[in-house]
Amino acid sequence: MRITKENWAQLLVVIIIAVFLALILYQCQGSKKGAAGGMPGAGGPGGAPAGAPAGGAPNAKASGKAGKDAKKGKGSAGPGAPGAQGGAPQEAVVNTVTVSAKTVKPETIIATVHVNGDVSSKSEVSTFPITSGKITQVRYDIGDKVNKNDIVAYVDPSKPGANYVASPVKAPVSGTIIECNVHPGDTVSPNTVIVTIGSVTDIEVVVYVSEKYSKYLKNGLPAYLHLTAYPDEQFMAKIASVSPVVAKNTRTIKVSLELEKYDARIKPGMFAAIDLVIQQRDNTIVVPKKALRTYNDEQCVFVINPTTNTAERAIVTVGLTNDNEAQITSGLTAGQKVITAGSVTEGCPVRIADES
Repeated sequence: MRITKENWAQLLVVIIIAVFLALILYQCQGSKKGAAGGMPGAGGPGGAPAGAPAGGAPNAKASGKAGKDAKKGKGSAGPGAPGAQGGAPQEAVVNTVTVSAKTVKPETIIATVHVNGDVSSKSEVSTFPITSGKITQVRYDIGDKVNKNDIVAYVDPSKPGANYVASPVKAPVSGTIIECNVHPGDTVSPNTVIVTIGSVTDIEVVVYVSEKYSKYLKNGLPAYLHLTAYPDEQFMAKIASVSPVVAKNTRTIKVSLELEKYDARIKPGMFAAIDLVIQQRDNTIVVPKKALRTYNDEQCVFVINPTTNTAERAIVTVGLTNDNEAQITSGLTAGQKVITAGSVTEGCPVRIADES
């Protein structure tokens, strides 16, 4: 059979139609498998088993997330379950603070001012010559006792060409030589002090106090003496007299102190360092200055609650203070325990390691 051009055209059309129909048939078969849960890749690794209901893949993902959440403690075990996000929070642990404390009671507090002074005799008398000249002889030395009218020195008032005449210098009172200002050969005049006579038992301590403390100075206030010769001892004295005037050149007030009792070790001429009491409060509440704190611009202390053994803040009013202590005029009562050392906060439990 001879194939003409017309036959070739018809054959080509039939082939094209057959290929088109085959493609349509293949697509229809793929759609049927997908509807049955057999989507491409479903049977591969990680796919759902054959015959699983549609939407199985998303369920598998959810199962995997649930497993991860379970490992992290985020499971749906409900409130209060261990590791559950909605469980009750654990209670914070509060540490007990070790502190030092003081039981407050009525005491005495003083404020002092530090001054220096000299020990001197209350009854000092200076001895003068009756003429000018040179000292030829000094008969007594410091510490020697003399009686009234004893000759303590001689003065030669003669001039060249004149007859030698020795002029005696006599003691005006009885006592002890506490100061000698001349030596043989010195030239003196009637205004020169030869010796000073006084009592070594009737002594005082003279100090000069700044005028800014004048309103506090009064007779009877105590003083504490410290002598270079006895650095580890303290001697008690009190104000015996206060000068009514202020020295213009120094702006100070002369204050005389007398010892509470005679002590032979304290001698005229000694240097004394004195803590002079200028204020004193008796029968009042006193706390160490280091116990004071500031809260909202107010002064306060921490006290110990005897029932709970916890620290409680107490707002206080401070009165007289010195270098180490403070008077509390309100906010504390006798018997309370004030924390003097230890870093505490309101309500924290405490344990007393040292109580004074």
